[in-house]
Amino acid sequence: MTMIPEIERIVRDIKNLKVQGSTDVSAAGVECLRIAASKSRAKNKGEFINQLRDLAERISKVRVTEPALRNALKYVIMKASLHEDFGSIKEYTVQVCKNYIHQIRDFIKEISEIGSEMIEDGDVILTHCHSDNVTGILIEAKRKGKRFRAIVTETRPMYQGLMTVKDLMNAGIEVTLCVDAAIGYVMKEVTKVLVGVDAILADGSIVNKIGTFPIAVMAKEFGVPFYVAGGTYKFDPDTVHGKKEPIENRDPSEVADPKKFPGVKIINPAFDVTPSKFVTGLITERGMTKPEWIREIAEDMV
Repeated sequence: MTMIPEIERIVRDIKNLKVQGSTDVSAAGVECLRIAASKSRAKNKGEFINQLRDLAERISKVRVTEPALRNALKYVIMKASLHEDFGSIKEYTVQVCKNYIHQIRDFIKEISEIGSEMIEDGDVILTHCHSDNVTGILIEAKRKGKRFRAIVTETRPMYQGLMTVKDLMNAGIEVTLCVDAAIGYVMKEVTKVLVGVDAILADGSIVNKIGTFPIAVMAKEFGVPFYVAGGTYKFDPDTVHGKKEPIENRDPSEVADPKKFPGVKIINPAFDVTPSKFVTGLITERGMTKPEWIREIAEDMV
């Protein structure tokens, strides 16, 4: 199947972080399948499904630490594979894609409502990177009249924290921006840590933007509860069987120009793993849960 320019653009945007956050990445991946399905010239069901599988494999390799993306692509292909009428399979697959995107967008609303209940007057919430679920929770809490403020890390090297600052600022929430290295300095003020998640593992550990793990360790040292917000579709079923979550390593030039430091190895891992023992609770579309229970809760979503 010849790559469609619109799909090429979306894939580039995912790779270059113009599309970021596991929910948006998942939606973008499903949108690629929708476009491919609508424009497919396959002459039979087998050819059609193979086209989708080939495209899904390519997309999933663009951001390897995104089980939500892999789960979404697998779901669409599974539904299409079960559809028996080839005459309507394209139209059916397009609708499956639209429904899935709508569903995960609804999850953000549900998580925002559930998570907003844990925000209390006087809270100081520390967050890291950018998460639609986190901003949704804080904006909903503000809408309910709760009085609190947020501390946001800049999140190097791509500074996604600045996106969070703008979202919260525009919602009228009091925000303090700090460098990543200041987490120990600010933690004495913090009453709760709230972060998003890119992958939820079988043992309840979570994978999120690099720098999340040291924040969790610091929070535990200060006795600050550490909450994670994300849909159950971010659960990685492969980890049930002992497979490790792959960690994306991005271009070293995002950190520094390698030409200026010849012979120096520059590492740029995009994510780290926070063990479940540091996680106070997971805020999902199904409610607040303990990290060790997520496997049972998420099983029918993946």
